[in-house]
Amino acid sequence: MPDENVRHGGQISNVEATIARLYGAGYKMLPLGDGADGKKPLIGNWSAAKGCSPSTLAQLMGGAGSQMYGIRLDGLLVVDCDTDNPSTRNYVEQHFGLSPCMTRTSRGLHFWYRAGAYVPGKVRLPDISIDFKTGSGSFVVGPGSVRPDNGIVYTPAGAPLGFPASLPVFHAQPPQREVTARVKEGNRDGHLFRRAVEQALSADSEAEVFEELCAFRDIECENPESVTDSEIRAKARWAWRNRDRLFLMGGTNSTFSTNHRATAALASRPNSGDASLLYMVLNQNHGHRPGKVFTIIPDGLIAKGHLPCMSRNGIYRARDFLLSADLLEIVKLARPHSKEPHLYRLRLPGG
Repeated sequence: MPDENVRHGGQISNVEATIARLYGAGYKMLPLGDGADGKKPLIGNWSAAKGCSPSTLAQLMGGAGSQMYGIRLDGLLVVDCDTDNPSTRNYVEQHFGLSPCMTRTSRGLHFWYRAGAYVPGKVRLPDISIDFKTGSGSFVVGPGSVRPDNGIVYTPAGAPLGFPASLPVFHAQPPQREVTARVKEGNRDGHLFRRAVEQALSADSEAEVFEELCAFRDIECENPESVTDSEIRAKARWAWRNRDRLFLMGGTNSTFSTNHRATAALASRPNSGDASLLYMVLNQNHGHRPGKVFTIIPDGLIAKGHLPCMSRNGIYRARDFLLSADLLEIVKLARPHSKEPHLYRLRLPGG
């Protein structure tokens, strides 16, 4: 491993010695080094693998020219403060009690604890930014690591990490509200998709969405052990990619995109008012998933309050208008004399 001893700001990092000491104390670790900041794991499916030995870490990190490693948070909790100021420290002390074991990061501090019974949501206040990381699907950068992009060393800011059993237990009071049952197995998939959307709208990375989603799985769902990390990762990836493309729907107080070609096609035709309104409703409900197949049932659209000002026949005329404008296509015709509806899909003119 190159540059075993690195000096930054008057501090020296000996990564291999720190890894060996923490391995002997019982911490599980993984090699980092991918990405500009070096925070991404160098092994795939790391959450399903056992912790790496110091020799394996040295080999993998050395091969990547990395001096970054992560500590997995099985049974541990880290209060990750991205702000380092008196307000943040006072908040941690008043709400959770300060841990004597702290690591100074590139932006703030990590406070180390043993995991407790409750994990609060992230804190976003003026001058205070705090996340809570815990569980088998989470890790944080370990002390002694050296950022490849700016040379910053993750250094102890209090007592260095000792045995995990010596860490204080994390205590936080859940909000005073009626205790609700865990999400049942048949409803978990939809619940976790909704949680993924919520997290993607505020998270800084796909990895953060994955970590938060793992916590929701463990805390809010029945039989969380039957929901694999690969399922969670797929949901996080879907939410993050749709968020980047501005397709994510955030509820009634959200925005959704309309393609300029579709707008131009509607504007170029006379008497397109009802068709434009129907297209807006269909795009709002289904446009966030390109290629999604759906039905158009006028009575349902009216009953749900989507098109209360239109009649059944008016909705059918608007549908026919969209079909002729090449903004809608029939994917599957209903069987003759059946009560099944046609299946449709949104499209762009000429697409």
